[in-house]
Amino acid sequence: MCRCLIICAALLAGCGRNVATVPPDLLTPCPGWQGQTPASEGQVIRAAAAEKAGRLCANGKLQAVGEVLG
Repeated sequence: MCRCLIICAALLAGCGRNVATVPPDLLTPCPGWQGQTPASEGQVIRAAAAEKAGRLCANGKLQAVGEVLG
């Protein structure tokens, strides 16, 4: 009886699908503007550029995760 249970457990362990692993660097957040509310025109431009860079970084990571899992 014990041998039967061990064989059944081994067979069930082999039935799972292969799971792709996502590299940890793709799971880190992408920073956008981190600071006080922009007060001058120059600060608004720097904040907009930082937000755009953060969005592009996040979209690139999402695409890479999609390729890994797809």
